[in-house]
Amino acid sequence: MGNNKKVNLYRVTASLYDLDQRNITKDDIPFYLEYASKLHGSILELACGTGRVIIPLANEGYNIWGIDLSREMLNQLKVKMENLQEEVKQRIHITHTDMTNFELGRIFSLIIIPFRSFQSLTSEEQQKACLHTVHRHLSEDGYFIINVFKPYAQLDKSWIQPEALDWETVDNITNNKVRRTHIRREIDLENQIIYPELIYYVTGKDGIEEKIVEPLALKYYYEEQMRNLLQSNGFKIVEEMGYYDRRPISEGPELIFICKKE
Repeated sequence: MGNNKKVNLYRVTASLYDLDQRNITKDDIPFYLEYASKLHGSILELACGTGRVIIPLANEGYNIWGIDLSREMLNQLKVKMENLQEEVKQRIHITHTDMTNFELGRIFSLIIIPFRSFQSLTSEEQQKACLHTVHRHLSEDGYFIINVFKPYAQLDKSWIQPEALDWETVDNITNNKVRRTHIRREIDLENQIIYPELIYYVTGKDGIEEKIVEPLALKYYYEEQMRNLLQSNGFKIVEEMGYYDRRPISEGPELIFICKKE
């Protein structure tokens, strides 16, 4: 079923994932906390990864379930959970499973797929299966929030670009210097899939630099395509915006849709 079985799992870079401290990795947390405060009931996050969103929600008193296909990412979350207060730990429930086909035996008042994780589903079969599974787990008056990036233009082969710097930092745990770059390796225009690579250069205190490459495959959507996909799979869009500050969808770098069951 597509490429996500081989890529997008952060198998070799899960321990470096949280070093990304760009605003895009922080700005959505108050947004999800706001929606959680409007609803009563449990929360489900698909592709919860290292717990970037789950832990702040649990800290605020919400019972939250998280699923992810990457054991390595979930292992990072488990390490972080060891340092949480016991009552916060008790509110977090994680399962290693595929977001296209899961059964948790309960319904949720809020289901979220943050930070473009839905785009790791590169086939139409996967996308529809995921949305149908979300629909089945969502309460009748619940909210479903999904975020994908907005293409900066009609993409073409000019999307392919050489290596460029993302960020540099020092890992506070290991004291290693870490620099991340990316390469826009390939684009499939017919199926609207991009193939970037994330490259981590890790320099230890011995001065030796290690290069770690993480290949990704991501489906990209134009605004109307995303609307049609949601509406044709049982959802009604009740709000849409271009970023977490609620700017109009036409003015932001993201496509964020807040949905209910049709």
